[in-house]
Amino acid sequence: LSATYNQGLPFLGIINNPDNIGLASNYVHNAINLAPNESSQGLPPFIASFFNTQIDIIKNGESSINLELCDGDIYKLSSENIPGATYIWTQDGNPLPETTYDLEISQQGHYEVFINPNNGDCAIEGQAFVNFNEIPQAVNSSLLQCDEDGIKDGFTIFNLNEANGNLTNNIQNLSTKFYSDSARKNEILNPNAYNNNSNPQTVFVEVFNDITGCSSNSELILNVSVTDSKNTQLIACDDDGIEDGFYNFNLSQADSEIINGLPSGLDIRYFETHENALLEQNPLSNTYTNTTAYSQTIYARVENANNCYGISELLLTVNTLPEIITEDTVYYCLNKYPQTITIDGGTLSDSPNNFFFSWSTGETSYAIQVNEPGTYTVLITNANNCSKERTVVVNPSNIATIEFVEIVDAAQNNIITVFASGEGTYEYALLDSNNIVYREFQDNPVFENILAGFYTVYIKDTKNNCGNVSTKVSVIGFPKYFTPNNDGVNDTWQVYGVSSVFQPNSKIYIFDRFGKLLKELNPSEKGWDGFFNGEKLPTDDYWFSVTLQDGRIFKNHFTLKN
Repeated sequence: LSATYNQGLPFLGIINNPDNIGLASNYVHNAINLAPNESSQGLPPFIASFFNTQIDIIKNGESSINLELCDGDIYKLSSENIPGATYIWTQDGNPLPETTYDLEISQQGHYEVFINPNNGDCAIEGQAFVNFNEIPQAVNSSLLQCDEDGIKDGFTIFNLNEANGNLTNNIQNLSTKFYSDSARKNEILNPNAYNNNSNPQTVFVEVFNDITGCSSNSELILNVSVTDSKNTQLIACDDDGIEDGFYNFNLSQADSEIINGLPSGLDIRYFETHENALLEQNPLSNTYTNTTAYSQTIYARVENANNCYGISELLLTVNTLPEIITEDTVYYCLNKYPQTITIDGGTLSDSPNNFFFSWSTGETSYAIQVNEPGTYTVLITNANNCSKERTVVVNPSNIATIEFVEIVDAAQNNIITVFASGEGTYEYALLDSNNIVYREFQDNPVFENILAGFYTVYIKDTKNNCGNVSTKVSVIGFPKYFTPNNDGVNDTWQVYGVSSVFQPNSKIYIFDRFGKLLKELNPSEKGWDGFFNGEKLPTDDYWFSVTLQDGRIFKNHFTLKN
């Protein structure tokens, strides 16, 4: 105990049971009076890390602290997987975001992990000093061997080790191994006397550092000189987006064919004319666009240091692509599922039999049957093996579903609003009770200023003509007068829009101006003819009270005109 770091106090505290935890330790504050003396600094410092468990996080069976890797390697440091533990990883003292028991590394440095088991046990620590070694530079090389065995068949004996200087770039502590396969599984055990099996032939090489063990791969090309250069061709499809018969060729792609069977290290240059090739004038760059559409011959000059050369013809051919409609959109009526529709390859010229079709569905015919919306692609290939892709988008359409019809009636402006759903594009029309068009088809599902009466709402799909749907509706209204003169026009009075089908349980009452009930009408009746108890009533205003089946109540008057 002390007041400050340098100023003590005249007391000492006592821990009676230091092996116990908490209150069980029986700590007594100021238990011993030291006056006039003082104590300072208290107990000696306690460094908990002295008691931490040290673990191997490298686990490679070679070293528990030092790890040697090669550039590009990815290695996983692994501690202990303790459920509920907290993991803190650092690199060169800097915290890392990883919080699990292992850490994937690709950079060198001093890595440490601190593990708090969170179960009362002591902490656990591990460390690794990681060093990344440089990968030796892989250098491709070639060997030229003359066919000196008397049989000009392109086969002879090579000493592969003659290429070691080039393959290792003459760097010390680098060695080589030779393989006959690209996977580098079949090692050539006698590289000093190796018989090639093709001309040219690629031998696969592993260049490794004798000290670090890091390695890289390269290739050794074996060439046997037996013949001159030869004519060849480059063929391209006119797929540069313009389709005009011109193509930007990479002439170097013909090099291997032109010098097939010749020694390596030959110089190849290209010319537009044979004369230019002879005189070595106006050489072409390796990137060359033909100047004659679709077909042109240019010339390759091949020579080496021994003035052995040849001039070969290089035929440049640009093949046309299939002539097709590249994009199309059709519609499928979902209400007709599982019926199918036909989509095709869209060829514009030549018979479909002269093309190969590869659909995204896996089918290979010119036309296919589909019954699902989606994007369908077909790769169309002609006899020249040139292809073009066509995309057919099948959009969904459908007959409309009438969700409900909202009617605002018995008003100065009667309105019918149709609520429909579906994948189609719809138009709406109204027919009156005589099936005569009352409102022509329109995009808007709202009809305003509708006379009272009975109507049929029609909805048609305009996207793909998937069909029509209809529903009958009524618009409530009240005649302002009637003329019971038996001329067939307005001879009776009845509420518009009610019938045995629409609001059949409505109640309709007619009164005179004094409130006397003259007639009770049923919605299914023709209407009131102006008589009461067998007597024709005079011209006058009469009153009505209507209680519709839907609960609405209307009261007003109308005129009887004789």
